[in-house]
Amino acid sequence: MNGHRISITGCLDNRLKDWLTGHPDGDERGALVLFRKMERTVPGLPQSARFLAVDVIEMDGDWVLGSSAVHLRINLRKFQDIYFHCEQEGLELGFAHSHPRGVLDFSTKDDQNEQSILRGYAGCNGPEVSLVAMILADGQWRARVRPGAAPQRVTDFRHVCVLGTDLAVHISKTGDAAPSEVLRRQEAAFGEPFNEKLRSLRVAIVGGGGTGSSVATLIARAGVGELIIIDGDLLEDSNLNRVRGYRRCDVGESKAATLARYIRDLGLMVTVVAIEAYVNESPEAIDAISSADLVFGCTDDVAGREVLNQAVYYYCQGLIDCGLTGKIGLDRERQPYLRDHRGRVSTVLPEFGGCLRCQDVVTEEKLSYESALKARPKLAELDPETLREEYYLVGGGERAPGVGPFTSATADMAVATLFDLVRPYRRLPSDIRRDNIWYDFVHMVIYSNMPKDNADCFCCGPHGLLLAPENGYRLSMPSLGKLC
Repeated sequence: MNGHRISITGCLDNRLKDWLTGHPDGDERGALVLFRKMERTVPGLPQSARFLAVDVIEMDGDWVLGSSAVHLRINLRKFQDIYFHCEQEGLELGFAHSHPRGVLDFSTKDDQNEQSILRGYAGCNGPEVSLVAMILADGQWRARVRPGAAPQRVTDFRHVCVLGTDLAVHISKTGDAAPSEVLRRQEAAFGEPFNEKLRSLRVAIVGGGGTGSSVATLIARAGVGELIIIDGDLLEDSNLNRVRGYRRCDVGESKAATLARYIRDLGLMVTVVAIEAYVNESPEAIDAISSADLVFGCTDDVAGREVLNQAVYYYCQGLIDCGLTGKIGLDRERQPYLRDHRGRVSTVLPEFGGCLRCQDVVTEEKLSYESALKARPKLAELDPETLREEYYLVGGGERAPGVGPFTSATADMAVATLFDLVRPYRRLPSDIRRDNIWYDFVHMVIYSNMPKDNADCFCCGPHGLLLAPENGYRLSMPSLGKLC
């Protein structure tokens, strides 16, 4: 699927809509939107930049030369300072306006306004710039882009994705493709254009094991248009009891490449690529993450989750992270039994939900233990008390049991969470939080932990990473390489 995409936070979206629809006489209104353009190539996927909205400038006073319910005349002389600001900050310019009469389409007058703005913009900042145009009608967005080198050429955006308490996906056009028989029942459950919204998404899955392989096959079958699978591991015999899409003959092969091949062979309308690397080590993997609308965290390493946790805010995207924990006991006959086995699904959006640090999924203690274990693998054989007393490390003990039905059930609920974000359907009890849900497979209960309310959190706090510039390095981490 071709076309660039726009991502905008719920707060900026509300501010923009309130301004555009708030004229006392019901006239058209305009605003400038400043974007950070994420245009990092993912081999095997069509070129599709993400434009992240970082600020809104309301056009009032001497910005406006005249307006009515069907037109808006703007003062082009006011743009010089904006052009300079975009050049200094590496931003792209957008022009948004309302259509109070509800026509969700661009007019001939819109063509003229956009080309006039772009000629001045490209004349000051160079022909490589782009002008984003957005119209708002009846609460819906439609957007397109013009290149500075050819102002008359226009391309529709694939979608405008608003990340508030859910994912409001405003697709440019509906009904162009013939209905898919494969997805007919899904459409009956969630209505139109649910399937087309899923098809417009680019989703990355980090981890191709028990939960990751299940998530990947499910969302491919659900109709997501573009899929990136990231994993540096090789398939092992011990994985086969709980994975999907692999065979015994695939043992020793790349998880990511094998799973991508399996999904291609399904013959569905999904473009899938594999990146055979670890997300906390690979610039290529981070570039792929930055291109995605939403990421599933299905890795079992804390360092990888730390990277994904920060990417939510830098890249204005959604994160659905899942994991499992458990303990095995011995009964009176010295036979093993499941004392505990639980699956977790955490939902983190740029302005909603406690981040993985505030949910205690990522902690400094866990990061230290994992780093020490990587340097000295034999530490895994020690009990938690010895680790704490002799090595000053918190961790160790039994790993979560790898039980297929529970792994798959957790993945199923993660994909169901994506559906709920795109088309909200859940009615949760008051004691269940949307951002942190645990499934206790032994006691058959569902519950939530209470994330910390940490105003000083460097990720999700008010002075955190939301829409922060990367300062020359991917995620501002020198270990992940310089940006070109």
